[in-house]
Amino acid sequence: MPQNFDLELLYTGKTAQNYEKWYSTPYGKYVDKLEKALFLRLVKPKKGQSILDIGCGTGHFSFWFHSLKLKVVGIDISPDMLRVARGMAKAKNIKFIKGDAYSLPFSDNSFDMVVLITTLEFLAQPEQALREAFRVCRKKVFLGVLSRWSLLSFKRKLKALFKKSVYRRARFYSFRELKKLINNCSSTYTNLHYRKILKGAFIGLVIDL
Repeated sequence: MPQNFDLELLYTGKTAQNYEKWYSTPYGKYVDKLEKALFLRLVKPKKGQSILDIGCGTGHFSFWFHSLKLKVVGIDISPDMLRVARGMAKAKNIKFIKGDAYSLPFSDNSFDMVVLITTLEFLAQPEQALREAFRVCRKKVFLGVLSRWSLLSFKRKLKALFKKSVYRRARFYSFRELKKLINNCSSTYTNLHYRKILKGAFIGLVIDL
């Protein structure tokens, strides 16, 4: 288990501003397209369903979920990330809330779907976050996670040794580790299925409740 650290301090200032810009790069656009296609293939969301985006950051996926006609709530601990998200929201009917993944401010079974996309890797207490995700979810939890055994993860960890990076304290996961983590948090889910993309670098995993 990595040492506890504060995501509110991790994603501040320049990092928050540059986060969304990455998706405008050629590689960012390519990755974004594959990740969204994977979500649609695994989750098969339906118009009008509610979704909670935990670790929503600048709202990149929250806005896309809104374009799918879903009822979206985004939650993040970083005020700088949320400031960017709210600045782009304009008249869109999306709620962005400052809150803690370890203690979600929602009642049980509040959402049809809950997602954590590139979020679990940066949480010091992933089991607590997953328990909360399961608690507030009625149907499906989607995890989008960087794979421990991929070349991309190795490169990001190596780069973080020589340059300040949010990946310095990140923890990547294998599918086996994710399954163990999920089993530690819930014994009542009905199904679990996953796929990998980007040469195995990104794991998309759905837990049916």
